[in-house]
Amino acid sequence: MLDHKAANYTEELMKLTGGKGVDIILEMLANVNLGKDLALLAKHGRVVVIGSRGKVEINPRDAMGRDATILGMTLFNVLEGEIQSIHRALFAGLENGTLRPVVGRELPIEKAAAAHTDVIESSAYGKIVLIP
Repeated sequence: MLDHKAANYTEELMKLTGGKGVDIILEMLANVNLGKDLALLAKHGRVVVIGSRGKVEINPRDAMGRDATILGMTLFNVLEGEIQSIHRALFAGLENGTLRPVVGRELPIEKAAAAHTDVIESSAYGKIVLIP
């Protein structure tokens, strides 16, 4: 697992991708990460902004140099048939390994309140998995 707080995080990620960068980033905290995300993208890469808690300031040249796309989305705008299609695609990607979520921590379900606090305070990295 990569340490997102490490000074050489970008170097580590680029090494893992053979210098290419990543094709897509699903960004849950754009007001903190969007500027950094652009440096991690491959040419023609995409950032899908799913969450943000404030305003964002970026250097457009970071997107332009990669012909990158920044998309915003919310499930409130998705039609019922699209939600079912999204769920099928997510399950298929998890089953065949094309989607590999980053698990930051696994906690017993009794610690759900602490996990929620970590997410709210932005100290969580990756997904927090609650174990029954």
